[in-house]
Amino acid sequence: MGFLEAYKSFWKNYVNFSGRSSRSAYWYVVLWNAIIISIFYVLILVFTVFTAATSSVSDATGDFAFIMTSGSTLLILLLLFLYELATFIPLLALTIRRLHDSNKSGWFVLLSLIPFVGSIIMIIFMCLPSEPSFSDDFDF
Repeated sequence: MGFLEAYKSFWKNYVNFSGRSSRSAYWYVVLWNAIIISIFYVLILVFTVFTAATSSVSDATGDFAFIMTSGSTLLILLLLFLYELATFIPLLALTIRRLHDSNKSGWFVLLSLIPFVGSIIMIIFMCLPSEPSFSDDFDF
């Protein structure tokens, strides 16, 4: 599955918790989300630096520029929050499908709730190769 195909599939299977998802599909989506979130953070950084630079200038236009850039920063933060909220359930579904692909129960996703260690275990599970299921071994 290609880079763009994986991201399209991610949104098409928004709440599909059954089935399987390959390693490439999972990691391509993780990469897409990392790129998109990084763009949001770079925009926040740019507007924050611009806000700090304009707040140090004490002229009449500095107050207007400060209000505009701080408002822009808040808007970007809101958009970032909405994006992360919109991707929460699809990422959960994708993670569960990835666990199914390595013949693990979807309930293993609850391991990620364990601080620090759970994240490491989930990364290891997401890196495991695909394994055929028991029903794939036999032709009925």
